[in-house]
Amino acid sequence: MDIALYLGAHLTDEDKLVRCLMRNRTMLAGQGIAVPGPGGYRRQLRELAQAMRDEPTNGETQEALLDGILEADDVSRVVFCAEQFLAVHRWAIANDRLYPESGTRLAQLRHLFPEARVEAFLTIRNPATFLPMLAHDKRAGGVDAALKGIDPLTVRWSEVLLRMRTEAPDVPITVWTLEDLPVLWPEVLQAVSGHRGQEEFAAWFGFYWDLVTPKSHEAMRRYFRKNPTPDDLSRRRVLRAMLDKFIEPERLAIPQALPGWDGDYIDVLTELYEQDLDLIGSIPGVTLLEP
Repeated sequence: MDIALYLGAHLTDEDKLVRCLMRNRTMLAGQGIAVPGPGGYRRQLRELAQAMRDEPTNGETQEALLDGILEADDVSRVVFCAEQFLAVHRWAIANDRLYPESGTRLAQLRHLFPEARVEAFLTIRNPATFLPMLAHDKRAGGVDAALKGIDPLTVRWSEVLLRMRTEAPDVPITVWTLEDLPVLWPEVLQAVSGHRGQEEFAAWFGFYWDLVTPKSHEAMRRYFRKNPTPDDLSRRRVLRAMLDKFIEPERLAIPQALPGWDGDYIDVLTELYEQDLDLIGSIPGVTLLEP
C-alpha cells in the first residue's frame, strides 16, 4: 500500500490538485489508485494523528482506518490532500519559524500507516508573496496574528523540509515551487497520483483558466488536443512558450506588499528564496521538481 500525502502549503493550491484528481477517479481507480473526497478524512486524519501519537499502531489499525475512508477494496495507492495537515492558517508561523510543527505532524501522519510506503508532496512559494498573502488572509487572523513578528529575512522553506526529514526519515518528499507550477502541472498530477499510463488527465487545462483569457485558454486546449506532446520535456517547452504569449499579468494574484516593503526589500527576499531552493535541491530524501 502506498500513501501519498499532499500537504499544501497554504495559499499555493486552493484545492485545484484534489479537484482535478477527483475528476479522474475512474481512470485512476482502474490502476488501483484511490482519491477519496477530502471532506471525509481531513479533520479525521488530523485529529486522529494527534490522538494516536503516543499509541501503538499496526497493520490492523491501518486497515481499520482505511476501511472507514475507502469504498473500493482493490486499492494499492491512496492520495490524501490537505494543507491543514501541517498547520491551520493561523499557526503556519509560530515561534519565529515557518511551519514549526511540520516534522512532528508528518511523523504523526506516518504513524497512522505503519505498514504503508508513505510519500509527501509540497508546493512552496516565494516568501515575498507568501507572507503578504498569509497576512491578508482572513483565516490567518490579520497581519499580527499571522506573522507574529517574524523577520521575513529569516524564512526558509529548507528548514521546514529538514524538520520533516528529521522526524520522518523514511518518508521521501517531492517539492516544487508555485512559480514553476504552471509549467509542471501535468507532471505534478502524475507524481502525486502515481498515474503512469498514457491516458491524459481529464480537465487538466482547468488549472490555466485563471491565468489566460477564455480565448487563449481554448487555443491552448485545442493545440494540445491536436498535438499531443511525446514527453515531459516537450510539453514543458510548449507550455512555457504558450504562457509567455498568453498569460495575462492582471490575472495574477499579486498580493499587496506589507508595510515597509519596497522593491529592493522584495528583491532581497527573492534572492534569499532562490538560494534556499539550491539548498533544498541538495537535501537527501527530497526531490525538487524543476522545469
